[in-house]
Amino acid sequence: MAVRRGHAVRRTALIAAAGLVFAGVTTQSAAFADPGCLPVGTVGTPEVSVDESDAGFAAFAPATVALPEQVYFRTTTESFNRRWSFATRDGQVYAKAAAALGGWRMIALPGCLAGTIAGVSADDDEVMMIDRDGRFVTMDHALSAPADWNWSSRYGTPLWTGPGNTLPPGALTWSWSVLSPNEDHVWTDTAGNEHPVGGAKVSHVFALTHGGQRIQYVDPWLPVDHSYEMSTPLGGRFQAVALSTSASTSLVVNRYGDFYTRLYDFDISGADKVFFRYSYEDQRGLPEAPDMLSERVDPRYAAIQLPAPDWAAQPKVPGEITDRISVHRTGPGSAARELRVEGRDGGRTGFWRKMLTDASWTFVVTDQPLSGAVLENSPVNRAHETLGPVSEYGYQGVSAQGWTARIQSFDPAVSATPLRIEFGDGSGLDVVLHTVDGLRQTPQQPGITAQPRFFDGTIEVPQGLLASVDAQPSTVRDFLRNTLGGKRFTDTSVDVTDARLHLALSDLTLNRR
Repeated sequence: MAVRRGHAVRRTALIAAAGLVFAGVTTQSAAFADPGCLPVGTVGTPEVSVDESDAGFAAFAPATVALPEQVYFRTTTESFNRRWSFATRDGQVYAKAAAALGGWRMIALPGCLAGTIAGVSADDDEVMMIDRDGRFVTMDHALSAPADWNWSSRYGTPLWTGPGNTLPPGALTWSWSVLSPNEDHVWTDTAGNEHPVGGAKVSHVFALTHGGQRIQYVDPWLPVDHSYEMSTPLGGRFQAVALSTSASTSLVVNRYGDFYTRLYDFDISGADKVFFRYSYEDQRGLPEAPDMLSERVDPRYAAIQLPAPDWAAQPKVPGEITDRISVHRTGPGSAARELRVEGRDGGRTGFWRKMLTDASWTFVVTDQPLSGAVLENSPVNRAHETLGPVSEYGYQGVSAQGWTARIQSFDPAVSATPLRIEFGDGSGLDVVLHTVDGLRQTPQQPGITAQPRFFDGTIEVPQGLLASVDAQPSTVRDFLRNTLGGKRFTDTSVDVTDARLHLALSDLTLNRR
């Protein structure tokens, strides 16, 4: 539940609860940093006001280390939002006005944090910092005056008051993402309908792990674990060398310069059923709700279309590039995203840029030295040459009615899984099992283990099969009409371990193959 947005525990009741939880908290400002450890801060509480001045900035000492005049990329050591740029060097954090050339000053961190910061990533009004042990420290009010900046080591359930969390082990890179009602207002689903972000923000750390084949996201309103994932492109087999995420839009690239983008977070995935209404039924053409409550309770308005948006391939860059990539919001709405990749054109260095939906890239000259690793950047997409292995978790079982169900490979991060149903007369049909990794409040081990893992499941029957049901063998007809009720979409809870997969539908257990 990221910053959650209207997460399952949020929106109204939760936001009100958060106000009670943090009532009376004294913030640690830039000018009066508390030297004590475990700062509490204001992050996760409702935004009250924004100071558009630069009050408190002059109190920071001028930087004495070499820093760039301008920050063009959101990386793990340099980052920016629409007001401020941030950088970390030798354990310290520096800031400057984003529009200014130079003018860096060293932020006065709380005493227990000074000299410990190894990474920084800014988005919206929050800055995520990672200390040298991989622990999260969040700076709040990053779109306000520096006098309002404050820090928190809190992370995790309940209500972002948990004991803290860390970067997933083996992370190749990571990025902080914030989708907010103040900056983004709305986002667009796959049916083309706009939906309000909600009563609070959606915040995640997205981390590229397992050699670039997996993306784990860590939400400050969810349990202190590393169990939630967003699949990489091409069924979770794409192997990325770089990742950047802003406002729930992720950008990845492989070693051949193949770029993909995806709009995804906990709420968009379909997991936050307490505050949002989702549907696999076609929502195109239905009116958009005027507000979040109407969308949740009034079926006349469009629900959030499932499955969540998938990865979209971006056009090839027509020039030399490196693995230094970046995405950032440029305004309200989920299409307002700018993509950047460091590179060279005509002998000049700089970056290639495009808006999310542009058909091509343009080059911006900076004449700064290239700092990323140069990619091969083949003229055609070669993503299929870099695919990782498929999931090793296959399952098969026989129902009480005598039909067999088989899953070739199940991946908890992949929302659509082929499900084969076979009957004793030799007939069969292929359907799709959609799974959504829902709301949890207790820790879950990453991946598939002996610990049961629970999903919200939905079985989808191809439209063509339903249209031709009368022409199907009797066993297939009976299954479609009796077991699935003649519907295209049938909900069923799913729980999985490394030994078996259980479908509530027909109380069917499939054993590991």
